[in-house]
Amino acid sequence: MRPPRAKPNRKNRDDNRPRNPFLTPLQLVSGAYFPFLAGVVLASAGLGVLALGKLPGRIGILLILTSVHVVIGLFALFRGVDEKDEFELELADKSQRRLAKLVEQVASERGLDPPDVIRLHAQSLAHVYVDDDGRSVLVIGGTLIAVLPQRALAGIIAHELSHFTAGDAERLRMAQHWHRVMANLEARFLTHKRAIWSPLVWLVRLYHLVYFGLFFASRRREEFLADSYYVDQVGEDEAAATLVLIHVLEHMPWANLATMAEQMAMANYRVDHFFEEQVRRLRTASQSEWEDALREALRQYTQWDSTHPCLKDRLR
Repeated sequence: MRPPRAKPNRKNRDDNRPRNPFLTPLQLVSGAYFPFLAGVVLASAGLGVLALGKLPGRIGILLILTSVHVVIGLFALFRGVDEKDEFELELADKSQRRLAKLVEQVASERGLDPPDVIRLHAQSLAHVYVDDDGRSVLVIGGTLIAVLPQRALAGIIAHELSHFTAGDAERLRMAQHWHRVMANLEARFLTHKRAIWSPLVWLVRLYHLVYFGLFFASRRREEFLADSYYVDQVGEDEAAATLVLIHVLEHMPWANLATMAEQMAMANYRVDHFFEEQVRRLRTASQSEWEDALREALRQYTQWDSTHPCLKDRLR
């Protein structure tokens, strides 16, 4: 297991590129989250104690229970999370030498931070993350390696590596702490029906709504900024063509690896090379099937909780 390599100095790198306008508000809201929860606990507990002596007992108990819910929700920070992805494949360096060389070449050409680990994936097309050991992990789908020419694949790699350089992957890793607490609190508020009568509960839920509005908007902006590296690597026309292909593939379920595995298991049919079988299915698809998938991709639109912009927005 290799330790994380030292990252190059990012200062003054790509100063002329657009910035993420949602990043600073998101950092302010997320940084104030735990102090905000502490204030809610103190306020609800204090008001609850005062209300027990002057108002109907149920109001005081409700306020005290609100503080209890928040404190219990914080226990999610200490809960272990299994991050193992069963669809992720880590190959020996010898087996992925050509891919590793391409990644190093793209990182050098674009001035991007290289990953510590490169892995393949049987379902996801491409993504990046920072693992428990602080290593930056680049994950490339076997589908893209089997389908795309090297130039187009280099554009995908440039897009993904830019998330390391911009610090997106590190921020997403940190955000998981807040997300665990928020999910725990939301679950408690929804399963304890009396909690909805507490105004402080609705204040916490409003905070969550503001946070996630900024979070999703920031994630979408990160994708637009990463696409600029994609365009720098391969040009506008090829970047657009590859984006169309990626989005169209998501609307061809019969060529999806997970669907293929399920169908083959039900038919008791063994295929040793799933990626080759997927490419065969794609190549034998009729023009009408490709057109139907493209129309479906173009009909999609970006929702408020989308982490990625829709195809039309990315092409625009």
